[in-house]
Amino acid sequence: MTATHDEAADAPLVAFERFVRMHHVTVFRLASCLLGDPAGAEEVTEEVFVGLWHGQRRPPSTADLFVRTVDHCLDKAAPTALFTALRRFGGPERTGWLLADVLHFPAARTAELLERSETEFTPRLEATRLALTHWLAP
Repeated sequence: MTATHDEAADAPLVAFERFVRMHHVTVFRLASCLLGDPAGAEEVTEEVFVGLWHGQRRPPSTADLFVRTVDHCLDKAAPTALFTALRRFGGPERTGWLLADVLHFPAARTAELLERSETEFTPRLEATRLALTHWLAP
């Protein structure tokens, strides 16, 4: 094997490691916020990245990363009224709401992370807010 061949073989791993470094803190922060448990959040963070690596051998989209994180958290979380209501939404809608309204990401950044335009994202966020308000009303 030549150095060039080794570098080519390692390229997917290097790209994935870069992806993990770039997003680890945000994934952990999201999981920690949802679970309220740093140990559980670290476990979810690890499960998400390991699952993504085994699933495709290349860096996933950020949308897939955050949707999977929320899905893992909802699977582990206690069944609260909010989490029960969030399970009614598709992954991108609930993830967008959590990033924008819980973690206070700007709408433009949330839309970017979910690989949508802000114009497409904003009405969906408003619809999610309205539905949650309705479902969680006393």
